[in-house]
Amino acid sequence: MYRVLLTGPAGSGKNTICKLIVKECDQFGCFSAGDIIRDHIQKGTEFGQRAQSFLNKGEHVPDSMINGLLINELKKAPSKLILNGYPRNLNQVKQVEEFCPLNLVVALKLDTKILMDRLSKQLVHPASGRAYNLNFNPPKVEGKDDITGEPLFPRLDDQMEIARRRIEIYDKTETKVVDYYRKQGILISISGDRPHEAVAVVVDHIQQAMKKRAYG
Repeated sequence: MYRVLLTGPAGSGKNTICKLIVKECDQFGCFSAGDIIRDHIQKGTEFGQRAQSFLNKGEHVPDSMINGLLINELKKAPSKLILNGYPRNLNQVKQVEEFCPLNLVVALKLDTKILMDRLSKQLVHPASGRAYNLNFNPPKVEGKDDITGEPLFPRLDDQMEIARRRIEIYDKTETKVVDYYRKQGILISISGDRPHEAVAVVVDHIQQAMKKRAYG
């Protein structure tokens, strides 16, 4: 078992970096809390409808709603896993650490101005919330969602305000997760400005850890 957490504010490139790491480390899977939530929203489940009301305000889905769902999904996930955006707070850390302790935590750092610039260049699939970055994670077909083929749209002004709110919440909550794992000695902080360079650093850490395990 080897678990890696990617943490960073909205626009830091977690989704792109997660997918690139999995390509390099073919035994690893990618666990995206956002993808699971968006799937429920798109299917119109009761959970998805309730979650949407929080996301529309730029807020996290409350632990009382999300933890049980995500922990159950984690229990079904591969033993070698990149966790994207979960756990986000210290209560969630406690839940995760009880049955699958993390081995490495990667904090993606980016200046707020760069984050907002990235978010302004994103195209969004309104129904699911899937986002694409024209520079780092473009859709396979220009202007079309990869899954449904439906049109993509630029973020609106009110969506940018939601993004700012998400960055503020990250600074207040998820930085505590970063501090916790820094004290545990398993945190690395890297710039999310160059995704491929960030991936190379993470992959190297994973490969070195796997070698140590293989050779004792």
